[in-house]
Amino acid sequence: MNRRAFLGLLTGATASLAGCTEGAVRPPIAGFPAPENPDPIVQHGVPGSVCGDPPNPFIGIKAILEPAVGPNWNGLAVAEKYRFGYEVGPGLSADGYVVGVERNGEARAYALSILWWHEVINDTLGGDPVLVTYCPICQSGMVAERRVDGEEALFQVSGHLWQPPAVYGYASVEEGRTFGASASSGEAEVRNSGNLVLYDEATGSYWSQILAKAICGPESGERMEILPSTVTTWGAWRREHPDTDALLPPPWSKTA
Repeated sequence: MNRRAFLGLLTGATASLAGCTEGAVRPPIAGFPAPENPDPIVQHGVPGSVCGDPPNPFIGIKAILEPAVGPNWNGLAVAEKYRFGYEVGPGLSADGYVVGVERNGEARAYALSILWWHEVINDTLGGDPVLVTYCPICQSGMVAERRVDGEEALFQVSGHLWQPPAVYGYASVEEGRTFGASASSGEAEVRNSGNLVLYDEATGSYWSQILAKAICGPESGERMEILPSTVTTWGAWRREHPDTDALLPPPWSKTA
């Protein structure tokens, strides 16, 4: 099932969900083979046929491939869509919620108002390739090393949703592989629902965001290396990390 069909069933009106409403569905990527070699868990999730469909991303859900950062958003004419919840007024609000990550002495804040729209951020922090992801439907965040087979890789939004069996989703939360977050209230409970499916450009494998695990393709069964992260306000993160910078939304950061 693709994202639009799932959200239509979920809400009865896809226009009410910000991260999944802009534009029309892009045609399938030419020449991209449908991932094979599904993990055994796939058939027990919904839909069990997810491995049979090539990527079909939505125009409105574009992964960030070339991030831009700054000390804050001051002086930038940031699009209104990146200002909801506590994201009001000039700059990045001190009360706005972020996912904070620190690597090798370098700290960065990723506003949840950006993650809501783009879901996948390919970044480099402290010299390490970092992947920051968020699924608005599941309220699930996941931060990991941006590697496949030990090599740096780019990740994209597949345009598909896949719901794992509930016990696996709950186990992922308990093991600290994924965490709950809300752009308007900070920490939140993870919902086991139709979940973001990513794919890596290196192998074309599909990855379950909530499980941080490859479910289709050559990497099937492989797990991502989770990195520590914090859900907090921009003000609190900045107090604890005075040298931090912050991800800038598009058009400063470049998307797929």
